[in-house]
Amino acid sequence: MEKNETLGKRIAALRKEKGLTQEQLAEKVGVSAQAVSKWENDVSCPDITLLPLLADLFGVSVDELLGVKPVEPHVIILDKDEMPKDEKKKESFNFEWNKHHGKWSTIACCIGAILVCLFFILHSMANVFPYIETSDLTLKGWNYVWPILVFTLGLSSVPEHIAFGSAMMAFGGYEFVRRVLLGYNVCKLPAVPWYVIVLVFAIVGLLTVIFGRTLFCRRRRRAMEKHGVYGDRSGRTRMEYSDENNYLKADMSFGNGAVNYERDVLAGGSVDSSFGDYTIDLTQVVTFADSCLLKVDASFGNITILLPRSVRLVKSSDTSFAAFVVTGDPDPDATQTIIIRADVNFGSVQVKYR
Repeated sequence: MEKNETLGKRIAALRKEKGLTQEQLAEKVGVSAQAVSKWENDVSCPDITLLPLLADLFGVSVDELLGVKPVEPHVIILDKDEMPKDEKKKESFNFEWNKHHGKWSTIACCIGAILVCLFFILHSMANVFPYIETSDLTLKGWNYVWPILVFTLGLSSVPEHIAFGSAMMAFGGYEFVRRVLLGYNVCKLPAVPWYVIVLVFAIVGLLTVIFGRTLFCRRRRRAMEKHGVYGDRSGRTRMEYSDENNYLKADMSFGNGAVNYERDVLAGGSVDSSFGDYTIDLTQVVTFADSCLLKVDASFGNITILLPRSVRLVKSSDTSFAAFVVTGDPDPDATQTIIIRADVNFGSVQVKYR
C-alpha cells in the first residue's frame, strides 16, 4: 500500500482485502453506507472515535490506517525447533469434551448424515440393503434410517451425558444390525421390547442422578474453585473473573452476580455470559488504553456494563432477538474511548453511565 495514498483509499483497499461491502462495513461501525462511500471518495473523514474500531476490524494499527507507517503483512515464520515450549504444547491435539461440546455435536451430526447418505447410495447402486415388504416383515428406507438417527443422537450426547449417549448408541447400532441380518435372512435377533428400553433408560437416568451428584459434583466443585471458578452445588453455576495485565476476563453462566473491576487502567477484555443476569462495573477505571476493546458475548441472559462519564463509547453489535441499549451520556470533554463489540442472542446488553 502506497504511503502517499489518502485515508479514503486505504479504507477502500483494506475493506476489499477483508471481503466486505460498503454496507457491511457501515453496519459493523454503526454508520450509513453513504458515509463509508464519502470516506472512500475523500469527501469526508471518519470520526476520530471510529478510528480504533476501523483499525481493529481491518487488523492494522491506527498509525497504519492513517498512513503514518505502511501496512505490512503480520506474518512470522518460525522454525519448529525455535518455537517456545508453550506453543509446542498448543500444537498437539487436545480435545476437551465440555469446552468443545458444540463442535463435537456438529461432528456427530455430520457423521450421521454421511451414514444415511451412504446407506441410500449403497442401496440404489448395489442393492446392499434390500427393501422387503411382506405380511410378516417390512424393511424400507425409514426402517433402516431411524436406528442410524438414534445412533447419531447418542453420539452427539456422549460428551455431556455419557451414560445416556452410550445407551442410545448401543440401541441404535443393535437395531440397525438386526434389520440388516433380517434383510439377508442370516439370523433372527430378538427385537427389544419398548418396556425394556424404558426400563434401561430409567435405570441409567437414576444412576446418573445419584452417582453424578454424590460422587462427582463435589470433586468437580473443588477443581473449579481451585481455578477461580465458583458454582452452586449442582456444579452448573459458573463465575470466573480475572484482571491480569489490566485485561478483564469474565466467564459467567447460570446465575446472577457482579464483577467490580478495581484497577485504574483497562487495556481491554472479554465477557462471556449465558443464562444469567450480570453486572460489569468499570466506574473505577481512570485510564482506558488506546484502542481499548471489550468483547461481550451474551446468550439467553442480560449483561449491564457501568461506565464512568470520562470515556466515550463506540459500539458494534450483532444481535439476534436481543437488544443493545445505552443509558446516559459521557462528559462533553471526554477524550478517552472504549469500543464495546457485542454478540447478543436472546438477551440484552445495557451500558449505563455513572
